[in-house]
Formats: sequence, structure tokens, C-alpha cells
Amino acid sequence: MTSAIPYDPYDDIDNNPFSEPQPTSVAPEAESAVATEAQDVHEGPLTQPSEQPDLQPSQEGHVANQNSNSTTTDQAGPQSEQDDSLLPERKLNKYKLVVKVTGLERAGSVTNKKENPTIIFDVSTNLPTFRKPQHRNLRKTLDEFQNLFKFLNGAIPETFIPAIPPPRTSYGISNQEDYQRTVSNFQMWFDRLCADPLILRNEEIAFFMESDLNTYTPVGKVKLPAAGLKRKTLKQLAPPYDECIELAEFRPLVKSIHHQCQEIQLKLFKLCKLKKTLSADENGVGKGFAEIPIDVAQKHGKMYKRFGKTLTAVGDIDSVIATLDMATLHDGLEWIVQDTYVVKEAMTNRHFLMRDLLQAQQNSKFRQEQARKLRAKRDVSPLKVDEAIRQLKYATTVEHELTMKLKRTTANMLLEKQRWLDWYSAFLSTSVKEYTLRKIEYERKKLSLLERIRADVRSADENGGLSRLGRSRSTTSSDLHPSQTAHGDSWAGDARRRSQAFESDVLHTEFDDALCRDEAPASTLNPEDQHALDARNAATLLGQSTF
Repeated sequence: MTSAIPYDPYDDIDNNPFSEPQPTSVAPEAESAVATEAQDVHEGPLTQPSEQPDLQPSQEGHVANQNSNSTTTDQAGPQSEQDDSLLPERKLNKYKLVVKVTGLERAGSVTNKKENPTIIFDVSTNLPTFRKPQHRNLRKTLDEFQNLFKFLNGAIPETFIPAIPPPRTSYGISNQEDYQRTVSNFQMWFDRLCADPLILRNEEIAFFMESDLNTYTPVGKVKLPAAGLKRKTLKQLAPPYDECIELAEFRPLVKSIHHQCQEIQLKLFKLCKLKKTLSADENGVGKGFAEIPIDVAQKHGKMYKRFGKTLTAVGDIDSVIATLDMATLHDGLEWIVQDTYVVKEAMTNRHFLMRDLLQAQQNSKFRQEQARKLRAKRDVSPLKVDEAIRQLKYATTVEHELTMKLKRTTANMLLEKQRWLDWYSAFLSTSVKEYTLRKIEYERKKLSLLERIRADVRSADENGGLSRLGRSRSTTSSDLHPSQTAHGDSWAGDARRRSQAFESDVLHTEFDDALCRDEAPASTLNPEDQHALDARNAATLLGQSTF
């Protein structure tokens, strides 16, 4: 990628070591002294310096080059006056792209439904690369999204391309929770994509959105800095010295987040697997109590039956909690793991660019020394002179292009770094919050189910179930009230005021039908209440994540 600044490396006569000296500016004796001195030093006015001088970090954490006779290769954060020249797309940020995801379709085989859904969205833009400003009901499969991501990740190495969100959730396909979460994730992905002006300027965005369904392939061709075995080998080498302290510290941070999230995912997966096993055992215990013959427990047969059904329902709730843990926290961490890998590899590409620049500087220095040696000779072939000039100009051009490309990449990554950290913090907080709220909700429902058999268990003892504690029966069945009410939580002494809908969601669970089967409904149940999760979706949740 060339620089955004027009630059002619050959506009200075001093760049040509074979140029004739000016007779009016330098005396012959001085010219001879300068030529002798130029042969003894490594850096001259011919090209940019290939070796870095002593560097001192500034107060902003950047590094300044102390050599004032050459073009600096400082990769620190650019000043405000340099941003416009390095990143003209951000200065002239007049183009907008607004995408609204409106739906999701899953068609074909079961594998295709899970791994390759179709995203439906609307587009509004003023980009000149689009044929018209408004598009409605555009449909793209996940495979087409992957093709676009691979192209952008190679064509725009200066920025962090957002990773494609997972195509499905642990809720399981064909239910409302999975539909809403997947649509929300793709909407967030489009918002992040459209907020980057460098991505908007790429014509491939228009080619992607205006192509027909299942027909998009990248129009442009890109070549990654390194891939396959070569990339793995280069990554084993120590990274080159990075003058930008912020980016030098940012890559280890992202790598640490990547590995930590993977470890949390693995432990959470094992925990949810154990919860599934526990719920199956709880169901077995509950069925055993419910099937106790009446002749064995003549007096308390009804109590054992209700107790067994309640334990079975508690086991079902534990299974739902395990699925919710995977669908909230585990799935959220999955996207973070994928995104951190993309950011880490983008920083690795910057290291490859830094190595290429060092090699270009060494090549320029070598060509410069060759030119000096030819100049010192008396009888030189004109063909050799022309070839040396051509090679020196080419090496100078390559070094300059790589220098400007590295500066542009560093400047943009410094801006994208803070934007990525803000997204990461907000998304992780949202995942943890949803995980906590759903867990609290179903733990309250589990407590509500257990409290329903409290009176039956106490009635098995003439003293109200308190004789082992040395207490007499002081309450009756009519005096027992649920602990979770609109007035607060009696266990925690929470006196906050809650809505009636909250109390209804907690006290009336989706497992009430199984508990009240073959007997009259409890007085506290209301079949017209709207549950947070209906029976059909609850059954879907129980059927998923079998591990």
C-alpha cells in the first residue's frame, strides 16, 4: 500500500551519488574531504537511515527519533496534525452506512440450519460505490459473510476487522431465544463494521451487499504477509523492537485475554456437563419417591408423591440452568475468543511489516555502499552505473513505502485499540449480567417449587417438623407464605418493591403442569399468567446441550 502523501524520492539531486558536484557551492578541496568522509560513515543523505539512533521515550509513551537529517521511522502515536495526512479517510469521514438486521432464516439440512443461516437486513448509505442509496430485504448466508471477512482481513491490515459472530447459540435452533440472540449479534457486528471509515472506503462492501444470494465471492485479490508454515515459523521468532509502547503492550494483553477466556470456557463446559449429570440423578430420585407403593407408606403416600414430583421438577430446573449458563456466558466468551484472535493476528502482521522495513533499510544501505564504491572508481562501465542507479532508486522507493505504511498502520491501530477495548468491556459486562440475572431467576423458581411442599413435609410430623429442634408446632399450613413476593425476599430481608409481574414469573414456573397433574391445582396458581419461558421453549432447552 502506498502512502497517502504525494512523494517523489528522486526530486533531490543529492539522492543521486553519481551527480556532478555544484562548482559554486563546494570547493574542490572540500569536495574531496566530503567524499572521503562519506565513504567512512554508514548513513548519508542518499536514503533514510537504516539504523536507529538513540531513542528516548516522550511523556506520552511514544518514541522520538533524534536524527534530524533523515526521514524518521517513528511508529509512535501521531500528533493531531499528522492524523490528517496519514489517515485521510478519518478526516473526510463524510460517508455513512447504516445496516438494520431484520430477520434470520434457517433452511436446508440440519447441518446447514445450524452452521449456515441466512441473515436478512436493510441498507441505507451515501457511499458512491453503491448503485442506489436504499436496499431492502438483502439476504446473505454465513458462508458469504466469511468470504467478506477473509478478504477485508487481508486487504485492510491497518485496522481490526470484527470477527463473525457464532451462527447459533446454545439455546438450540428453532426457538425464540436463539433467533433473538443471533439477530442481535449480527446487528452488533454490522454496527462495528460501519463505524470504521477504512472499511467503508473498500469497494468490496458494495460488491458483497449488492450481489445475489449465494453468489458472492471476493472480486479483489489479496495476499497475506505470510501464511501457512511460513507464518508459523516467523511467529516463533522474537518480535522486532517496537517504538510504540502502547501497541507493544497491547498485543500481550490481547493474547492474555484470549487464553484466559478459553480456559474459562473449558471449565464452564465441564461444570455444565456435571450439572446435566446432576439433574439426571435428581430426576431419578424424584421418580423413585413418586413411585413408592401406597401400601408401604399408607399414611403419607400423597406426600411422597408430591415430594417426588417436586424433586423431578428441581432436576429439570438444574438442567435448564446448565443450558442457560452455556447460552449466556459461554457463548459470549466464544465471540471474545474469536475476536481477540483476529486482533492478535493483526498485530502479528504489523510485526511482519516491521521486519520487512528493517530488511528494506539494510538493502538500501547495501545499494548505497555499492554506489559509493562505483563512484570511487575511475573507469566505470556506463551500464553498471545505470544499473546501480536503478537498484538504488528502487530500494529507496520500497523503503519509503514500507515506512509510510508502517506509520499509517500504527496511527490507525492506536485509534482502534481504544475502540476495541470499549467494545470488549461492554460486551463482557453484558454477558456476565445476563448470565447472573438468568441464574438468579431460575434459582428463585427452584426455591419456589421447594416451598410448595414445605407444608406437606411438616405435616408428616405431629409437631410440624420441628421436634428435632426442640420446638413445638407454631404454624399451620395456612400460615406458610412464599418467600419471594412483591414486597421483597424474606430470606435476605430484602424489602424492595417489585412489580406483580416479577412475582408471577417467580412463583408460577413452567413446571407447574407436571406438579399439578392428577390432583387439583394449588390455590396460588393462575394458568393465565405469562411466564418468562413457556412450556414449549422449556422442553426445547431440556433437549439441547446433551454433551
